[in-house]
Amino acid sequence: MNRKNSGSERRMGIVAAVHPGELIVKIQQLSACTGCHAKDFCTTADCKDRLLAIQTHQAERYEVGQAVIVEGKNSIGRRAILLAFVTPLLLLLLALGIGQEILCWSETSSILLALATLCLYYLTLYACSHGLRRTLALEVHPLNPSDTYQR
Repeated sequence: MNRKNSGSERRMGIVAAVHPGELIVKIQQLSACTGCHAKDFCTTADCKDRLLAIQTHQAERYEVGQAVIVEGKNSIGRRAILLAFVTPLLLLLLALGIGQEILCWSETSSILLALATLCLYYLTLYACSHGLRRTLALEVHPLNPSDTYQR
């Protein structure tokens, strides 16, 4: 990904599918090893294609196979990491601590409390998924503005 001073990251991709209000863009996720001169001799180098579903009101302007730039603000990535990893870990530890120290429950009961807390958290995230899609949205732009497909 190219780092910009504007606080956003960009990655090139190819439009894989066009749906009303949504683009499916294929990007190539490269590991840190792919630029290494010894990658041909190493078994850890990997390269994977990822499909991103990007909500846009201009989906009809793109066609399958068109090169695009996918852009996301750095704050989006930080918020996603916070919601997906940091908050659940903190909730897990907090629920275990409450079960063990405050409620004086057994380890098994405290673990069940922690798992129930995580289930409630993920159900809440799922219930808020429509709003999260808007706040964690990526933007897509044609590689060259003149390449935009016009119907």
